[in-house]
Amino acid sequence: MDREIWQKLNNILQCFEVNNMTISEFVEQLLQSTEEAHASAKNNLVQKGSEICTHLYQYPNTHTSMSFWAYGIVSTANDIVMAEVFADAERDLGEIGGDDGVDESTMSDTGDEQRNKPNNSHKRPPKRSHAQVEARNMTLQIIKAVVCISIILQSSNERCNYLQGLLGIFFHSTSVPQKVIDVLAHAGLSMSITSIHNAIHSMSKEIAANIKQGIRSLKVSFAYDNFDIDFKTLEPTIGHCLTFVSATSATSLPLVGIDNPDVLRCSAALWATDSCNPAPSTTAVEIDEFDMLKHHINDTYSRPKPGEPESVLQIPVTKTDQIPFRSMKIKQSTADGNMSLNKN
Repeated sequence: MDREIWQKLNNILQCFEVNNMTISEFVEQLLQSTEEAHASAKNNLVQKGSEICTHLYQYPNTHTSMSFWAYGIVSTANDIVMAEVFADAERDLGEIGGDDGVDESTMSDTGDEQRNKPNNSHKRPPKRSHAQVEARNMTLQIIKAVVCISIILQSSNERCNYLQGLLGIFFHSTSVPQKVIDVLAHAGLSMSITSIHNAIHSMSKEIAANIKQGIRSLKVSFAYDNFDIDFKTLEPTIGHCLTFVSATSATSLPLVGIDNPDVLRCSAALWATDSCNPAPSTTAVEIDEFDMLKHHINDTYSRPKPGEPESVLQIPVTKTDQIPFRSMKIKQSTADGNMSLNKN
């Protein structure tokens, strides 16, 4: 280091020590200052902001912390963009940005006449106002910035692949060809095929462990239903004809509000009162249909005026975390299919 620069650096550090102020506090107070005397130094700091971040990133001791800081900024911006994009369920990617159309009917008196005229030609999409166009173009700029920053981060550190991981899993779920994924991976917009398969395998193992843990706790229920897939062919032949597959999908649903699993052991009590039991331990309660109908009529006409019903054994509102199972090539609509489902 040059002797003159070394002396200037010592003088500045002594000033910080005398004024009992750190460098980070100095930068923070300078950016918050509105004094005209500090404007020149403040503008210089703002102009050199990217250069300061570059020096901190290149310094070995702060390289990791700067990478994590940038990754956190990208993740936060990505969440904000996703919330903006999916705020309205009816909006699609074509409505986000790049549209310079303006609804001129709001600025002229002839708008209603133009809209009321019959038009048998192709209907054009309704034009948007200046505010809507500006908001969507701003959203598109944020998306572009997030994508560019994510590509730069992933090129410098392969673990900064938040966006690439989301897109890779999405490409896998939509059966994107492998060659397309390879091109997107080289462009920095996706993970490689091997990384995608490893992520799917890891998630499958985690889901399987969660399913086993839920079964052992006896606090989950299972729901399943059949679905049909019709595999059509462009030119059916004897060896390559249409295929119709009947399969079954299932999922596990948690039982909320059960602290003691022993309360679920009710099969013995139900079998004891079942009419099919040859030796029931208790007698089932006999119900007269006429008495039940009479009670229903009296209850209907004796009710007060409509209003808010009284809560009885109210079930708390909780988030249901589903754990989907793998699809099974079993025809659930038959008796043999139901038996096979119970075995699987």
